[in-house]
Amino acid sequence: MSSSILAVALAGAFAAIPDSVTDPVTRWVAQAGSAHPEMRSARENLLAAQATTTSARSWMPPNSQFLYKSDGTKELSLSQMIPGPGKTESLVRIASRRIEMARSDSGDQARKLELSIRESAWMEWMAWRKIGIFQRQESLAVRLAESSRRLQAQGMATASEAWLADAKVRQARIDIDRARAEAASATAMRTSWTGPSERFEAPAPIAPDWDDTALAKASENRSDILSMKGDAAMQQAMGAAMRTGSRPDIMVGGMVMQMPNGMPGWGAMVGMTLPFVPWASGMAGGEEAGAKARARAIQARAQTMARMARAEVADHAAKARSAWTALAELDTLLPQQERAVADAVNRYAQGREMLTMAIQMEDMATMTRMEAAMRRGEYELERARLLAAAGLSQLPSRTDAMRAAPGDTNEVTP
Repeated sequence: MSSSILAVALAGAFAAIPDSVTDPVTRWVAQAGSAHPEMRSARENLLAAQATTTSARSWMPPNSQFLYKSDGTKELSLSQMIPGPGKTESLVRIASRRIEMARSDSGDQARKLELSIRESAWMEWMAWRKIGIFQRQESLAVRLAESSRRLQAQGMATASEAWLADAKVRQARIDIDRARAEAASATAMRTSWTGPSERFEAPAPIAPDWDDTALAKASENRSDILSMKGDAAMQQAMGAAMRTGSRPDIMVGGMVMQMPNGMPGWGAMVGMTLPFVPWASGMAGGEEAGAKARARAIQARAQTMARMARAEVADHAAKARSAWTALAELDTLLPQQERAVADAVNRYAQGREMLTMAIQMEDMATMTRMEAAMRRGEYELERARLLAAAGLSQLPSRTDAMRAAPGDTNEVTP
């Protein structure tokens, strides 16, 4: 398979339909399938595995020899080792299993790269969201400081209130500078995966509507698990190849010569190896037993990995739903707090409210805004990790599952 075909095949894993409109990084993920060095490495590893098929079908090169004796005799010989029955085919099977494992490894590199892109994108979004929250806090602190100075001039506020309002402005600006540094770091991390590009604006979130049972089932065929299964199959093929090692190889050859008296001559040779003799037969048997034992060990690890994958699906699904519940509650609370803050600020400007009360209410609203941003980010991060745990690029919804299988309740598997 050519490198261009491999590029298309691997990029297809990235170009899946977005699982919802809350997935604005799908374009970055699709671009990484063809442009990121990690995926170029995956393609080259797959090409390297495919190249072994050609070598597996090949015989050992023939042996040529020219001999000149002191009496003037000249000999030219040519010999060829012919593999025993089934030996070449067993090597081809090993190469085929190695290709399957390399293909799964490439898929796992794609899965991890996609997760890294999604995580870095939402971490960047949260970092820049914090800047907006602190800027809003600064704007309100400036209003309070202006009101405080005006009230002080009218004799309705003390110097300590004016100092407190100014200190709040300075603290908000310090928070903004610190948040900008964090955001710049988050952007640098994201661009290391996606390359230079503009930040995205997150649309409104979509409520959880995935099918836990389908995700748990899909996780059993995750690329890293398939890679381990491919490794076990390759070890089994190696064991079978060791078994064919007890079959003899055939050596055939011929020679032409010229005698000292100038007369020509020729000869033919046929021989074979004897791997079945008692002092050599244990080699193939021991290698076969070892390969089969390694295959069983890898299969057991694959089963353990499948159990862990199901646990990861359950864990990330539960965390995502918890974040969504908190986010919904905060979205209900925040408008009430903002109205209360606006009322307190207006009352303070009229000299009918204490400055500390207005500041405390704004601090509470800022904490709620920050918590809402963190819960939104956590929700999207857990969704991305849920996708990776299931080995998918699209979350199967309960509605889709019910359409596919009427009567299926789609309950979460314990």
